[in-house]
Amino acid sequence: MNKNTLKEKLKNGQPCLGTFIRMQGSMTIEILGEAGWDFVVIDMEHGIHSVSDLLGMKRAAAAAGISTVVRIPSPTEIDVMRALDAGGEGVQVPQLRTIEQIKTVCAAARFAPLGNRGSCAYTSSARYTFTPYAEHIETSNEQVLVVIHIENKESAEMIDEILEVPGIDVVFCGPWDLSQSFGIPGQTQHPIVKDTIKKVVSKCKAKGVSSGMFINKIEHMTEWLEAGVTYFTYGVDVGLFAEISRSIRGEISANIEQWSK
Repeated sequence: MNKNTLKEKLKNGQPCLGTFIRMQGSMTIEILGEAGWDFVVIDMEHGIHSVSDLLGMKRAAAAAGISTVVRIPSPTEIDVMRALDAGGEGVQVPQLRTIEQIKTVCAAARFAPLGNRGSCAYTSSARYTFTPYAEHIETSNEQVLVVIHIENKESAEMIDEILEVPGIDVVFCGPWDLSQSFGIPGQTQHPIVKDTIKKVVSKCKAKGVSSGMFINKIEHMTEWLEAGVTYFTYGVDVGLFAEISRSIRGEISANIEQWSK
């Protein structure tokens, strides 16, 4: 596996910006790479991507110089393995509620002796045997990025135990699911949601683990930068497209209306 530039940036404390990819095809990823974004999260939880889609998306990302993380559909060993075998540089794991689940996915992301990832040299990640297998094992164990979600009050309350699990690179807080877990769906700026996330981020910082956050407004970023967050996902590709489409159409409609007077 090649050097994971996203992982290196995070280790150096550098804030990194990505977004979730739900559109089919690879052009969106190419554009984001050319625009200078740090990473994309290929969303197999809420998105409609198949494992076979990952190959083309990974190649587009490599060509455009942007890192790829795959949000898998469920916290299982097979989903972790298939995302990494297809060439994802990292996995982002949602809907975690127990320490046992977290241990399972962390172990599934790395080969022995660090874990129990399924062993196969005939994969995209191993360049179909062109990478010597011993090198593939060593570099994969070093370079794979494991992002685990904190998106319910159960996992937030277990943060001290979670941070004792080896192999976690980023703890990612999902304010929308957290708000639902607290019985206030959609109230992502509610004090209980923000205070919970800040507690998690503080614990991560003390342990030297990167923390992540979903935001959908630029003005929210400063607060979380100051709290210590470095792994940011801003919105979702379909939302970004909808936002700019709505904005441009609104401006043009206003010009037409003014001209018609």
